[in-house]
Amino acid sequence: MIILFNLIQILFKAPQVIGIIKTIIDIVGSAQVRHLLESIRDVLKTEVPNSDALPTSEPERERIVRRLLRKIQE
Repeated sequence: MIILFNLIQILFKAPQVIGIIKTIIDIVGSAQVRHLLESIRDVLKTEVPNSDALPTSEPERERIVRRLLRKIQE
């Protein structure tokens, strides 16, 4: 039952998410968005190599976000 409920939520929210992504791509440009997302992915792989090391507290999350921003800007 939970799976069905989640599937229904995804189906109803997918057009909104797609619309937001399309707007971002239209505004910024697909090459820039792709580069940004690839940079975030690469940095996350180095900063949080496995899901067991995911931060559990807000200060840990803030530190990871700050490190991500620094590495993306490099």
